Amino acid sequence: MAYRSLYKNDYLTDRERKNIILLDVIRRNGPIAKTDISRITQFNIVTVSNYVEHYIDQKLVVEKGLDISSGGRRPELIELNSGWGNLIGIEIGPTHLIAIVTNLSPAILYKIKVKRPEGHMEVVITEAVRLVKKAIEESKISIDKLKGIGLGISGVIDRSAGTIRDTDTLRGKTVGSYSTAKGILEKEFKVPVSVGNDASLAALAEKKLSLRIDDENVLYFYSDVGSGIIANNDLFWGSSWSAGEIQLNLDNLEGLGLEPWVEKTDFFKSRGLDLGIVNSYKELIKKTDDVKGIDKIDLISIFEAAKKGDMKAVQVVEEASRRLGLKVAYLTNFFNPEVVVLGGGVEHGGELVLNVVRHVVKQLIMEEASSVVKIILSRLGEDAVSYGAVCLVTQELFAEV
Repeated sequence: MAYRSLYKNDYLTDRERKNIILLDVIRRNGPIAKTDISRITQFNIVTVSNYVEHYIDQKLVVEKGLDISSGGRRPELIELNSGWGNLIGIEIGPTHLIAIVTNLSPAILYKIKVKRPEGHMEVVITEAVRLVKKAIEESKISIDKLKGIGLGISGVIDRSAGTIRDTDTLRGKTVGSYSTAKGILEKEFKVPVSVGNDASLAALAEKKLSLRIDDENVLYFYSDVGSGIIANNDLFWGSSWSAGEIQLNLDNLEGLGLEPWVEKTDFFKSRGLDLGIVNSYKELIKKTDDVKGIDKIDLISIFEAAKKGDMKAVQVVEEASRRLGLKVAYLTNFFNPEVVVLGGGVEHGGELVLNVVRHVVKQLIMEEASSVVKIILSRLGEDAVSYGAVCLVTQELFAEV
């Protein structure tokens, strides 16, 4: 069974789970006949009809004409009412904040992206609240049609304490209260607010919006700094809601006798969102090339150079992709998913990154796991987390219809 959201202790009831499943099938497949909903969900037609009638009464679902008949009465088609209301998804990422306004589909109606402010996590949360206000104002949506807000935050969540801890050493590893952020937003806008870890919500978005309904077990890699897990069609949070962290706390190695071994491998470390590519490339060109303009070099420009045949760029991208492939291989072998999604910025490397990771994984994992897994690039790109935040609050709304 799955928890309803980060801030509720109770499990989903049978009715709530059916609501989520049925409305998700309608969203994915509409216009769709009730008989097809019954076939896909394996719920009997009477159950489907009763639930659908309730959704129509709530104006969450609308009738959309008649389907072609194979004999007898033509079946009625229904689809999700995308204009039922608006949702806001916010990402508090490692380097930036993104806010999107969507309809129920969800299609993005408005988007704003700003640099993450420096300072304590509480400063960042305050900026996120300001961004929501700006998104509402500039998108010109009616506040009466705002149904919910989702918040995806970079960091380690502690569900019992209601906190999120920034793991970036340069920012001081500060701790903020997601409960406070949720409370401020709910008080200000009078709508439910759902909160989750950024990589976990990116996994949820890929599952809901870009993958097949049959892809039940999914791993999402937010570069090599974190991951999100979909297990048996449910977002897996873990006991304290910090599941998916793929780094160890290496600040406490003293006295364990592991320092020499850990220093020899990158497996337990993260080289950052860019996989260490930018620093490696800069060091390489310093040895042989004119370093004029070196400060303007970023991950995207290196990926573009590699695609055009710059051998130094190819070298550092392939090396970083092999390191990422090692982590992907280990966790793929452990979790045995149908799909692994590479995101968090590395998707911009395209086939160059993807082919290296696939090769490493195929070489290292058990053949049984290799025979079922697909490794793909994120289709949602930088919008994955904010989309996931929308999906999380939508799931909450669907459950309670």
